[in-house]
Amino acid sequence: MDQNLTFTMPLEVYLPAAVVRGVLETNQDRLSSHLLFRHDDQMFSLRDATVEDLTGKPVVNRANDYVVYMREVFLIADLSPTGQSQRTGLEGLYQKKDTSKALLSVGPYLIQGDVYLVPGGALYDLLLEKNQFIPLTNATILGRPPAAPRTFLINRQKIGFMTAIGDGLVEF
Repeated sequence: MDQNLTFTMPLEVYLPAAVVRGVLETNQDRLSSHLLFRHDDQMFSLRDATVEDLTGKPVVNRANDYVVYMREVFLIADLSPTGQSQRTGLEGLYQKKDTSKALLSVGPYLIQGDVYLVPGGALYDLLLEKNQFIPLTNATILGRPPAAPRTFLINRQKIGFMTAIGDGLVEF
């Protein structure tokens, strides 16, 4: 990846006391790549950001830039338009995975969506991966105002439980 390229990604970051919405600037074309390469830093910055409490009420603040400590993040929603990052010509670089429906408890949130496992893998295998964040696509947060399904990255260390949702996926 060319270090001179800059990508901007609108994000929604779910924390224990607030939801922060802002823009991440990175030299990576995918959020998961940015988090993987910045794993040792344990933080990232959002610009042009706003904050809401957990009830959705805006928190008035004059700050526009926030530093987010990754260890405290429950979920990160990628608000980029669908299909923004293209994999054309890069298909051979990605491992083929099976898609299955799952329900996860992450901090105060219940979220359901699609998880990705190596063929023949079990849901439990996601917890053993080395990546701090697990992707969940076509996902919605239950008990919140309806929103279009989106991609979330789930902090693996904040998962309370997860279970398969009726598609034959094996938990263990």
